[in-house]
Amino acid sequence: MSEQLRLMKRAYARAQKKLYPAHEQFKICMALAFIGGFLESYTYLLKGNIFANAQTGNFALMAMDFAYYKEPVKALYYLIPMSAYVLGILLTVQLPKRFNGRISWYTLFIIIQFAVFAVVGSLPDSVPYSVTTVSVSFLCAMQYNTFKTCRGVVMSTVFCTNNLRQFAIAAAQSRHEDKNALLSRGILYIANIMFFVFGAAASGLIIRLLRDNGMEGGHAIWLCCIILIPVGLHMHFYRGQYEGDRRRS
Repeated sequence: MSEQLRLMKRAYARAQKKLYPAHEQFKICMALAFIGGFLESYTYLLKGNIFANAQTGNFALMAMDFAYYKEPVKALYYLIPMSAYVLGILLTVQLPKRFNGRISWYTLFIIIQFAVFAVVGSLPDSVPYSVTTVSVSFLCAMQYNTFKTCRGVVMSTVFCTNNLRQFAIAAAQSRHEDKNALLSRGILYIANIMFFVFGAAASGLIIRLLRDNGMEGGHAIWLCCIILIPVGLHMHFYRGQYEGDRRRS
């Protein structure tokens, strides 16, 4: 009898508030959006004005170096982060199939991010820019193709353009569809953009503070490591709870 009551309580709780896996939870997605904004500012300010999160800006910069500045060697440099981005996407298609055991692909990816950011932050400014831009492009591609939804809503945590587009669509459709659903979607997109902007601002501020105090600005990326610790722990331990609830339902 007690087991039946427990199951009924869980069913009622799920009816009132839908459960989402850890990688779709609001706090996880917003933390990753903050990191996405941080990295966009980080590589631009420190690594030769490279946008490593997405490659649209790098395509434009490459074209300008070819056509306007007539510097083909410099233009070809942008192929490095682009290639890393493609490789990151390819790996996120293949690797998740191999990690269905005690640790999920999502948690493993957070561990990989933490390790790479820790190493990148320890590199001196004399290290070639390409080491950092390739690393960041690679990880941003993987993050983009791994964390694709927040509470069931498709969005990106590494750039804002499509999130802004989806917000505008939700606003335009509010007269014809479920206003509550559209409002919740719009709030998610705006929150994602805000956390992205906060991350970019934090990156610029911390880099400036470090340099003003005689330290290397590259250490700023360690803030991302600090954020990833609770993110990874929550995702790992919540996964067991979430899957246990699903099996009992």
